This record gives sequence, C-alpha cells and structure tokens, in this order.
Amino acid sequence: MDTALNQELLHQGSVFSKSRFAATKRRLPIERIAPVLLFAVDVLSWILAVAGTITLLTDNATHHIFVFTAPSIGMFMLYIIGGYDRRTDLLTLRYASEHLISLIIAAAVSMLFVYVFSAFNQIVKPSRAFVPLLFVIFLVSSLYLRRRVGAYIRRRQSARSLLVLGAGPEARRFNRDYNKFGGNWNLEFVDPSNTLNGCHLDGENSPIIEGDAEGKLRDTEQNYAAVVLACVTRNLSQGLLQQLVDMHCSTVPVSTLEAFREQQWSRVIVNSVGPEWLFSSEFRLSDGSAYRYVKRLFDIVFSAVGLILVSPMLLLACALIRIESCGPSIFKQERVGRAGRLFIMYKLRTMYENDGDIYTRDGDKRITRIGYWLRLTRLDELPQLWNVLNGDMSLIGPRAEWVKCVEIYEKSIPNYHLRHLVDPGITGWAQVKFGYGESERDAIEKFEFDLYYIRHFSLKLDVSIVLKTIYTMFEGNGR
Repeated sequence: MDTALNQELLHQGSVFSKSRFAATKRRLPIERIAPVLLFAVDVLSWILAVAGTITLLTDNATHHIFVFTAPSIGMFMLYIIGGYDRRTDLLTLRYASEHLISLIIAAAVSMLFVYVFSAFNQIVKPSRAFVPLLFVIFLVSSLYLRRRVGAYIRRRQSARSLLVLGAGPEARRFNRDYNKFGGNWNLEFVDPSNTLNGCHLDGENSPIIEGDAEGKLRDTEQNYAAVVLACVTRNLSQGLLQQLVDMHCSTVPVSTLEAFREQQWSRVIVNSVGPEWLFSSEFRLSDGSAYRYVKRLFDIVFSAVGLILVSPMLLLACALIRIESCGPSIFKQERVGRAGRLFIMYKLRTMYENDGDIYTRDGDKRITRIGYWLRLTRLDELPQLWNVLNGDMSLIGPRAEWVKCVEIYEKSIPNYHLRHLVDPGITGWAQVKFGYGESERDAIEKFEFDLYYIRHFSLKLDVSIVLKTIYTMFEGNGR
C-alpha cells in the first residue's frame, strides 16, 4: 500500500516537473531575447538612416561604399558601452548620454575612414554631409526605438518582484527608502534563518516576511527581476551562496544594498561611506586624470563663449532687477571651493534682503518678481560663468555652498568634507536630481548625490548632467 502510494506521488511529481519545465520554456524571460531584439532595432534604424540620407542627398553617387562601414563602426561602439547587454537600463539618462557620446565617436572615425579612402581613390568622393547626416538620423531613430524596447522590457519586468534577502534593520531601512524613492517592482522579504516567518517587516502596513529562501531562489528567474542582499553573507549557508552565484551569472542580477542604491537611485548613502571608500577600485577621481585637464579646457572655452553670448541678456536682467528693487544687481557671497578654498561667487540678485535664514523655501517672501522667473529658468546662475573662467568653479560639479552652511554641515553630516574633492559647479548631479534644499535633511540627501558624482566622475556622467540641466531649464523646476 505504502509502495503504491509512493510510486503515485513520484509519478505526479515527475509530471509536475515536466509541465513546469514546459511552462518555463514558454515563458522565456525578456532579458534572454533582449540582445537579439536590440540588434534588430539597430539594423532597422540603419536601414532608415541610409534610406533617409540617400533621399536627402540625391546628388551623391558613391554613398553605397559606406553603407556597411559606418553601421559596423556605430554598432561596435554601442556594443562597447553595453548597448546589447540585457542588464542595461535603456530608459536612464546615463544610457542616453553614453549612446550620444559613442555615436559621435563612431561618426568621427567613419569620417576619417572616408577621408583616407578618398585619398587613395579619387573617384570616391561622397558628399561631406553624407556620414554626419547618416549618424544623425541613426542617432534619433535608434535612441527612440531603444527607449520603446526599454519601456517594453520594464513593463515585462514589473510583473515580477524584487526579492530582498534579509529581515533585520537594514531590510527595514531599505523598505522605507524604496517607498520614498520609488522602484519598478513589488517587494518580497525572506528571512534566511526562517525565524521571522509570518511577521510584518516594519509595522502593520509593511510587507510580511514569508517563505523559504532556497525555495524562492529556485523560481527566481520566473518570479523575480533581481535579488538584493540585506543580510550578512557570511551567515548564509554554502548552498544558498551557490544559488546566488549561479543566478547572478545567468539572467537575474544579485546586488548589495549599496550597489542597488547606486544603480537605481544614483546616490551613495552617507552611512555607507567609511575610511576605505576612497580606496575602492571603482573610485575614478584623481588629480592626474586626463579628464580633469580636458574638463578644464572645456570650462575655459564654454565659459568665455557663454559670457559673450549672454552679455546682452545679463545687462537686461540687471536693469530689470534695479528697476524693481533697490540694491546691486549682482549678488556676491563667499563660498567654499575645491580643497576648502574660499572665493567670491556671483549671481543675479533675486531677493529683496537676507534675514539670516540660510534656506530658500517655497513661497519665500524675500524673492522678487523678477527673481522668481530668474530662479525658475536658472538664469540667475549666469554670472557664475565668470567664476568658471577664473578657475574658482567648473561648469559641472557639486553646488558651491555658503561658508556658514559648510561650517554647520561639517559638524553634523559625516564626511561632508569629501564634496570638496572636486570643483563646485554651476550645475551638477545633486542640482538636477534634487534641486534646492530647505533643511538639513535635504542637505544630507543632496550630499548623497554629490558622493555619487565624486565616485563616478566621468565624461558620460557630465553629459548626462548637461542633458538633464537643459530639460530642467525648459521644464521650469527652479526655485
């Protein structure tokens, strides 16, 4: 009797396993086909680009020679930046900036190829506008289609959850941060020790801790978009660790809390920064880095040209400020720069007077009518171009803080001095991600964005900031 029952159970288990395997094959995760889909999108974009270029440049008879070389170079550059990696988030501003930079480089290489090829074969002389126009059309179409693919992938992923491994204080804090800063998935929490099953994570309205960790991880590919470690890994069993390694090397990423915060929210939590933070392999900031010199060259050129171009606008703004209220048109204040060096920063005056409050708040009565519009469009920052030209600031970097604010923050915010490792900027990651602050809590959150900028100091991040700044100016998020 027992033998027959056992055989029946084994048979049912076998049938269940086969049906489950078949369901798994039917429900192929979108991440597995994403590279092929992105490649098809780029092929379609190149077809559109070539057809559009040939249509617009009807007098070019030798364009066919470059129909294959330019796409090959362009797609190779996209491959280098992870454009065909299933884990790349195609909807982020950072990817858009990398996409832009890589295709500009590809266009430059292609134009060099055209020049060299033409030098050896005088018959081949394509229109000078052929390659630039080809890449412009491809840039627009490929970025648009990739964002559509990225939105489709995100919708598919949103049907799955984010599995958080841990149920202690770090998990509770992560749950609060996730509710505050947002995400694309529902959260599920599992206790590796199975001692808190059935309990609420953080109060009555918080998620319930349930399930077996190893059992959940077996179904990770189908049920979960990612796994976050909110526990000490040395306390995990060897089997559980092996499962995490296998998943991370397949389609489901596994990350620590700090890594998730950096990847998803583009910030570095203040409490995670210790003495060893500066010495990590990912830290790219260096006094001798080539990008520092390139960035300074860009600062000089763009600030000089910018001052010439905006000078009529500055004169008009100064006149309107003087007409509306008494006092100087240019506001001067002592700020803290790189390495703690003090300098005088210039802005268009937007307030009647300063009553000692170090924060600007919503509906602040001190702001003039002209000042309101200047802050809304960020035009009050234009005189800082002189600070950039003079070497006190950069076009991009953390906000230059008032001396009095720095004195307060360095006493209350851990490692606040780290933001002085780089030149302050007219715009920056914290400025475009957070905007103006009106409390010490806001100052801490802005500092977390500054830490992210310092840690990921690079050309592609600066390009992201420029794109986001332009969007912010037109959107009117100033204050």
